[in-house]
Amino acid sequence: MLIVGAGITGCTVAHRLASRGVCSVVYERTPAPGGLIRCAKLEGVLYETHGTHVFHTGDSEIWQLANAITPFNDYRHRVAIMIEGRLLNWPILRSDLERQSRGEEIRAQLEARRHVDPSARADAASFEEWCLELMGPILYERYVKPYTIKQWGREPSQLSASWAPRRVGVRWNDEPYLFTDPHQGWPATPGGYNDLVAGLLDHPLIRLRARADVSLRTLAATMAREAAGVAVLTCALDEFCDDELGPLPWRGIALRPVHVPQLEHAQATTVVNYPALEYPFIRIHETKHASGQRCSGTVLGFEFPGAPGRHYPVESPGTRERHDAYVALLRARVGADRIRFAGRLATYRYLDMDACMRQAIDCADTLIG
Repeated sequence: MLIVGAGITGCTVAHRLASRGVCSVVYERTPAPGGLIRCAKLEGVLYETHGTHVFHTGDSEIWQLANAITPFNDYRHRVAIMIEGRLLNWPILRSDLERQSRGEEIRAQLEARRHVDPSARADAASFEEWCLELMGPILYERYVKPYTIKQWGREPSQLSASWAPRRVGVRWNDEPYLFTDPHQGWPATPGGYNDLVAGLLDHPLIRLRARADVSLRTLAATMAREAAGVAVLTCALDEFCDDELGPLPWRGIALRPVHVPQLEHAQATTVVNYPALEYPFIRIHETKHASGQRCSGTVLGFEFPGAPGRHYPVESPGTRERHDAYVALLRARVGADRIRFAGRLATYRYLDMDACMRQAIDCADTLIG
């Protein structure tokens, strides 16, 4: 099997195939595997180079697989958000309403919307409509709209609400943690997610080819050279096809790490959001809260949106149709029985790590079957 891309999805596909006795070769264009969950060190402090990733899932099989590769700690993820000069909680807590202006108006707007089923509206509304129905105009303008404009580079009315229920919420029970999944944690080993990736690839039936690029133009020759009957793509399909059908809209970020000496922690939580347009960055990350690393100093990662890259698919009217057209093109050129797609980039979906690993396992099991 040929696997294109050595992020969490591609590495999990290779691991699953190897566990069933199937050889694979993984092509990765960058110098090292790991993709968006890659970790690095600055002055001896471990940090995530593409922002915070917390492993959380309700899928017991995925959790057991991840822990079989590397142990995880019991970290629970809290996110703070800067509102009116104060650090409040994200998701929005009712107890935080008293700490900001117009609290009674906000409370009235929320009470008027208690009957709304946000999940039922996710496929029918734009992101802006969905948020307004959920929380009302004051909280939306304060917490969500400026953040969304900075993050996605467009008006929220132009975005799909399909992914909103997983990322935007109001808590009526004042539960402060971002995720409610039964299984949560962060790798408890010195290398962080690098150790998870290395463990997934640590098998004699898996070959990794780093700094090795492959595209639709070179795919047939690469498969022949590697004696691969099937290719599993975990990469962005528009880039893989040299934008033959036009580019898909993506949003990239740039993370600028800053070492802070002597301090154990420099902020209250792993992530602090800065939604206001006056801030050029959108979030500040501090991995030490999640990793539990014991060392002098810490690293703050300032996240700036709008950088080149394919970090997040921008789901809006027409983009799904174009992505599906790329899938059809590849199946026609390569053969429907000789190509598979898995992961956030290849499926053009906003997926968490556990969903990427689930797709990878299902893809590998289908190939084995």
